[in-house]
Amino acid sequence: MNTWYYSFFIGLAGSWHCLIMCGPIVASIKSKGKSNFRMILYPLGRILMYSILGYLVAGIGSIWLFPSQWHFYYIAAGILILLVITQKIGDGLLLFLHEGVGKYLRKKGMKWGDLGYFMAGMANGLMPCGLVLAGLSIAMLQPKPILGFLSMLSFGVATLPALRVYMWGIKKINLKTLIYLGWAISFLLIIRGAWGLGMNQSQYLKHSALSPIICHPFSK
Repeated sequence: MNTWYYSFFIGLAGSWHCLIMCGPIVASIKSKGKSNFRMILYPLGRILMYSILGYLVAGIGSIWLFPSQWHFYYIAAGILILLVITQKIGDGLLLFLHEGVGKYLRKKGMKWGDLGYFMAGMANGLMPCGLVLAGLSIAMLQPKPILGFLSMLSFGVATLPALRVYMWGIKKINLKTLIYLGWAISFLLIIRGAWGLGMNQSQYLKHSALSPIICHPFSK
């Protein structure tokens, strides 16, 4: 099922988390000079890395997620997102990527001047972050790698407004209220998965007019 745009809402819902992790980094980059060029390159690199990760996990998902079992993955993704937004899962699950690939990209970027901020953005796109893991759980549900790419592209774009607010120095906006969007997406995924399980057990649900609307198997 093409739910790639759900990642946009996950990114928006967790954007307050971006202020904690990425806000000081962006502020540090801005303080290094008056050029706005680096302030464009850095987020572009970060979003591109998110998109690449989305493409890869969707490619894996298209192999492993069998159509007959799609409902289990929806439930699992919903539960994972709940664990992330309630901070039951830490930010260390992607640490191995940041320690390996991320540091390599940053080292290469140091030789490129302002263009190196693009590489720094890609490197920080691999920072251990539970919110990114939540976005990737949506990407993995996509039936095609390109939809996984779009999923994490939208996720990255959704994190930009909160960082812009941070740079403007606006302190009175309580972005944590956006977490309710994350709860809504989590419950929607769980309901879709549970409905799919019910369709396997109930002829009424299987032939219900709501079934094609609430959920349906992956289309290849």
